[in-house]
Amino acid sequence: MNIGFDAKRAFHNYAGLGNYSRLLIKSLSDFYKENQYLLYTPKYDPNPLHDFAAQKNCTNVIPKGVASVLPSSFWRSFLMANHINKQNIDVFHGLSGELPVSPLKMPKVVTIHDLIFMRYPDYYATFDRKMYEKKFRHACKIADKIIAISKQTADDCIRFLSADPKKIEITYQSCDPIFLSTVKDEEISKKYDLPEKFILNIGTIEERKNLLNLVKSLKLIDKEVDLVAIGGRTSYTSLVEEYINRNNLSHRVKLMHNVAFRDFPAIYAAASAFVYPSVFEGFGIPVLEALAVGIPVATSNISSMPEVGGSAALYFDPYNVEDIADKINILLNHNKVVAELNENRRTQLEKFSIENITKHVMAIYSNL
Repeated sequence: MNIGFDAKRAFHNYAGLGNYSRLLIKSLSDFYKENQYLLYTPKYDPNPLHDFAAQKNCTNVIPKGVASVLPSSFWRSFLMANHINKQNIDVFHGLSGELPVSPLKMPKVVTIHDLIFMRYPDYYATFDRKMYEKKFRHACKIADKIIAISKQTADDCIRFLSADPKKIEITYQSCDPIFLSTVKDEEISKKYDLPEKFILNIGTIEERKNLLNLVKSLKLIDKEVDLVAIGGRTSYTSLVEEYINRNNLSHRVKLMHNVAFRDFPAIYAAASAFVYPSVFEGFGIPVLEALAVGIPVATSNISSMPEVGGSAALYFDPYNVEDIADKINILLNHNKVVAELNENRRTQLEKFSIENITKHVMAIYSNL
C-alpha cells in the first residue's frame, strides 16, 4: 500500500501530538516495510527526532514553487489535496484531528486525541476554539474511520461532534521505546540536581493538570520527600509559585522547564513515585511512560487515567488533597501494595505495546 500522512505535528511538535505521530510512522515503516509512506509537511527542518523520516520507505513531501510561500494552513487545507490525489495513495491519515478541506479520492482516517477545547472552552482563545471545532468536525464528517486514542475520547467525539459511532475505532497509543529499557543514571540526577527522594509530575503547568493540589498534599507526606514537576509555564504557574512561597515549600518543590525528551526516562527512574492529578486527559501518556519505566504510579480516578493505569496504579479524587496525600503515602510506605501493582504492570503494558497498536492501525488501513 501507499499511505499518506498529514505529518506536520511529527516534524514540528515536540510534545504529545508530535510523539504520537513520530512513533506511529516509525512503527508502521518498521513492521510493514513493504508499504510506502508519504509524509506531508509544510516545511522540513533537520532535527535528531526526525530519524523516523530517514526510513527507506518514507518520503517527505513539502510545498514547492508558489505553494512554498503561501501560508502553511492554506497549503494543508487546499493545495496538499491536489498532490495527494495524483500520487496513487491508497489511504490518507490525518494524525492530529485534521483532514484537508479539498476533497480526497481515497479512504481517509483521522486520529482524535482529545476534545479538551470543547470540554473546557475557557482555557482557549475564542478564535482558536472555533477554528479547532470547525477542523475537527469537518474531519470526523468526511473520515471513513476515526481513531480515538481512548474510550473517553471516543465518547467525547460522539457527544461533542455528533460523530458516527460506527466510524470510531478505539486504538490506544504507545510510548516511545526509550521508556522500556530504563535504568537509573546518576549523571542525569547530577545534571538536573534532583533531590535524593522525590515524587515526580510531568505535564504542562496549567490549571487542568492540577499541580497546585499536588503541591498542597506535600504538607501531609514525609518531609524528607520532595516534589519535582516538569512542564511548560502558563499563567497558572504563577499561582502555584505563590502558594509555594506563602507556605515555605520552596525547599521541597523543584519546577523544571525545557527538559530534553531523551532525559525523561532517567528522571522517571530516579523518582520514588509518579503522581498525576490531572482532572481531564484524552489519554494521559505520562502515566503510561511511568508504568513503562517501572516506578509506582498514583493518578486521578476520572477521565481516561483509569484506562491507562488499569490495575497497575492507585487512584485518588484529584479535587481532594487528603486523598492525594493518602495514596502517595501508600506508594512510599507500603511495599506489599507496590509489589502488587508491579505484578499487574506487565499485563497492563501489553495493552499498549507498539506491535499490537501498529497491527491494529494497519488492519484499519487494510480493511478500508
